[in-house]
Amino acid sequence: MKKWILIGGVLLLAGCAEQPTDQAAESKKCERLVEVSVVNHASDKTLYEKDMCLKKSETALDALEETDLPVVKTGKGEMAYVTAVDGIREKSAGASSGWVFGVNDKPAQVGAGAYQLKDGDRLEWRFEKDAMAYFQ
Repeated sequence: MKKWILIGGVLLLAGCAEQPTDQAAESKKCERLVEVSVVNHASDKTLYEKDMCLKKSETALDALEETDLPVVKTGKGEMAYVTAVDGIREKSAGASSGWVFGVNDKPAQVGAGAYQLKDGDRLEWRFEKDAMAYFQ
């Protein structure tokens, strides 16, 4: 009798052990696959280009910060403003130069901390000699 209880307990534990593995695999699924690039258009140099898995709640700013390039910003959340990426500072290529971003080849109309990316989006962070001209 003890032998059957022991075997039953082992089988029960073995069955339970599979669930965390399945749950771990579920949590690793990509909620949003986004193509991310960071480009210095003033020098025509690509600093980063890669597909990235993001959570539904992550923004264009979160994606930039996940590139592992050094990012300097002012403000937080929706009010964040990027002043430098990888040592390339705004106004370093002229008074109008700075960092902007676009999604699917269109300039964004909201701040990076507010822009919710969608699955399949192409996010490009751009350093421009004339940042305002990018929006025209």
